Amino acid sequence: MGQFEPLLIFLYQEIASAPYAHISLPNSTVVSHLYNSTVLHIAKVPGTPAYRDLFERLGNKPAPASPSRFAQWQRRWNKKRGRPATPDVGVLASLLAELRLATTEALAQPIDRVAVTRPSIPAITQQDLDDALEHVGLKGWLGDSRGFQPRHVVESQASFAGNGHGLCDSYRDFMKCWDAASANSHHRGLFISLTRHALYASLDRMRGAFPRWSRDGPRVLDFSTGLDSRNHFANDSDYWTHIRTRIVELVQHSSQLPDMLLLGGENGTEKELLTTIRDAVALLKPAVSLDIDTAAIVDPTFAAARGMAFYARRRQEAPGHCVELTKCDREREKERDGRDQERIEL
Repeated sequence: MGQFEPLLIFLYQEIASAPYAHISLPNSTVVSHLYNSTVLHIAKVPGTPAYRDLFERLGNKPAPASPSRFAQWQRRWNKKRGRPATPDVGVLASLLAELRLATTEALAQPIDRVAVTRPSIPAITQQDLDDALEHVGLKGWLGDSRGFQPRHVVESQASFAGNGHGLCDSYRDFMKCWDAASANSHHRGLFISLTRHALYASLDRMRGAFPRWSRDGPRVLDFSTGLDSRNHFANDSDYWTHIRTRIVELVQHSSQLPDMLLLGGENGTEKELLTTIRDAVALLKPAVSLDIDTAAIVDPTFAAARGMAFYARRRQEAPGHCVELTKCDREREKERDGRDQERIEL
């Protein structure tokens, strides 16, 4: 077998039909994608004060230095004693536990594997997230496939996929999907998430939905600009002018204007925010009129989690760098029809 020749597989009905939870950490949301293509927006769990403090403390810090030998030993020791690897891991684990409980109750069956997206915050490491998942008894879909799959997926990229962009129709054939992604056009995606507590925006180069590797673009994370901070400004006009200024500063980092808008957060489609975004683009290039069709936008609260639902569904049906045989769907349908099993339907 050649180095890049995919392995032919067959997934048992229980594996291919099992629902999985797909979590967006920034928005504390969870979505499940069922085998019959139903996508359920399951829950949004309010972040605790400790969770918000974690993001405020680490939000604009650089990536931490490699941990010392003692720090690594301490993490392992804490884990062996059943404790979170670090206090920050404990905060993340608490939220994951709440999301897991909400998902288990909604689906009426246990969940043991998830795909998690996170904001582009270097100080929150993948090791922290992996340890938090392990602490609550969950496994992750990311970074477990010989380097053929992404190690992590940031919120903007997950939202890109959640809105149906860059998805591969032939995802069950790894090489066909890779080739298809290479033929996609590049986009400059402006991602903006406005919540009660913060404004988060990033500008990223996007092509395929889930690239093996990607470079994070410039970003803005402003905890003084959440909707709850409006009273700190002289009036609403000053508040939205400040947001417009932050967006303009972000876009000016790039030689190209964004050609795609992606929205996140529970207030992503707020009328004033959309007007502010249009005004920001007009300031940079007056001849450009940004048309925002809110009817065509996936609910920003769940867009990133929805994108991870698509990712995990694909990983579930075509693990690693494998290709599933074309006859497998027919075989599974026979198994489903022949078994008196409870099915989750809407």
